[in-house]
Amino acid sequence: MKKRQRQAVVAELSKQMAASDSWCGETHLQKSVFVLQEVLLVPTGFNYTLYKYGPFSRDLRAELSGMRADGFLDVVVQSPPYGPRLLISDASKEQLLRRWQKTLSLYKPQIEFVVERLGSKMGVEALERLTTALWMRSRQSESSELEQAERISEAKPHVSIEQALEAIGEAKQLEAEALQAASSA
Repeated sequence: MKKRQRQAVVAELSKQMAASDSWCGETHLQKSVFVLQEVLLVPTGFNYTLYKYGPFSRDLRAELSGMRADGFLDVVVQSPPYGPRLLISDASKEQLLRRWQKTLSLYKPQIEFVVERLGSKMGVEALERLTTALWMRSRQSESSELEQAERISEAKPHVSIEQALEAIGEAKQLEAEALQAASSA
């Protein structure tokens, strides 16, 4: 996927998340793009690593910074203790969403799936646990669920084994729903 196509996907995701009353900060975008890429196989090409608060991409952070510098994303400051929201700008609507309509129509079902499942329904703690479970399932698929939960809890001491097991169950459900959505499309 070309840079501007990738930016159009991120911009459309931001637009739809904001429309669904999602916080639409960097954390939600990081986790949502992770699910788009890793679960729904949208080829955004971002490299993710597991950090304290779940999967994180330095590449995506740089892309978001570039989009802000290019005028494609506006930073909307919130009252403390809340972080800023990243919302699409008029330039983004003109130069990304309009220009890359074919790309966006190709990935529209995947974007809508992510917005529906992760948008306004999930706080950052639950989002962290879910995406960490997705990360662990994809990279430790030979391990049992209990072993995966133990690894999550080891990597994230603030996540209990019980919470990790619950997140693994949610991850399995999300993967099954994504597979079902893909087969019915």
